[in-house]
Amino acid sequence: MAKLWCLLSIITLLQVSKFVISRREVTTPPLPILPLPSSSQLKWQERELIMFLHFGVNTFTDSEWGTGHENPAIFNPVGLNASQWVDVAAEAGFSLMILTAKHHDGFCLWPSKYTDHSVASSPWKNGRGDVVQELVIAARAHEGIDVGLYLSPWDRHDKRYGHDLQYNEYYLAQLQELLNK
Repeated sequence: MAKLWCLLSIITLLQVSKFVISRREVTTPPLPILPLPSSSQLKWQERELIMFLHFGVNTFTDSEWGTGHENPAIFNPVGLNASQWVDVAAEAGFSLMILTAKHHDGFCLWPSKYTDHSVASSPWKNGRGDVVQELVIAARAHEGIDVGLYLSPWDRHDKRYGHDLQYNEYYLAQLQELLNK
């Protein structure tokens, strides 16, 4: 009988313990500190790897800095394969590829209607090439890769640079071209 009483006491104690554990008070977590990031800001913060592609006329002059006086005829990337770029980026774990659409040398990797210092004046694809468009098309065909574009605010080629109103109008026109690609 003593053994039965001991066993019943242990079972009762276990039941009471479970009951007590299940009735523990849960502390409410603190409210987030405002402002909260937007979904695009949160996506940016969660990216682990971002690829920056710096490609332009200085790729063909073997110099780090372009001057703005490069002849567009030197730009002729006959082996350019944007799909290969995207495949390599995806295999390496990148989620965003940022292309320098125009660096400070002023050379545009798309056929800008606002300057002759672009792929339209190069022999590549008989002046009908568009590096920006090729990258965008290749990335759209590959899930998980986004494209960003860098448009340099400094343009060593354009004579309007330094004249705020005229240059800002020019710059905004090129920005609109890119945003509509």
